[in-house]
Amino acid sequence: MKTLATFLGAVVLAFSLNACGMLQAKYDANGKATAAYLQDKNTAAPRTNLEGLWYSPQWGMVVFNQTPKGDLTGIFQDAYRVEGRVVGKSAYIALIDDDWTEYTVELQRLSGEKLTGFYSPSVPFSSKDKTPLELFRIDR
Repeated sequence: MKTLATFLGAVVLAFSLNACGMLQAKYDANGKATAAYLQDKNTAAPRTNLEGLWYSPQWGMVVFNQTPKGDLTGIFQDAYRVEGRVVGKSAYIALIDDDWTEYTVELQRLSGEKLTGFYSPSVPFSSKDKTPLELFRIDR
């Protein structure tokens, strides 16, 4: 009986270790896909500044910080960390929760007060599963 319990314990431990390795591999792949998506967008200088406080009817409050080179950081709906890039008048964003990119976002600045675009649960962004998104500037 002790031998059976020891054997079953070893099997459970082996499956647990394998699952941890598989999970880490998924996180690594997600991180690499996110980095490649954002790096691919590093093609032109920003022609707009998105820094400030925005509101989305679907998502709630959004805060963007932008460097002169166009790198974006911030918070999306108090749940997601923002990593992104402004290229011309477009923004390419990864929404990250616990080191996992949940969504990618592509936005266009149509006016000083409005961003329009889409979000996707795919990394990189996919037009096949995109959902419309609007952001309205509220800090002016």
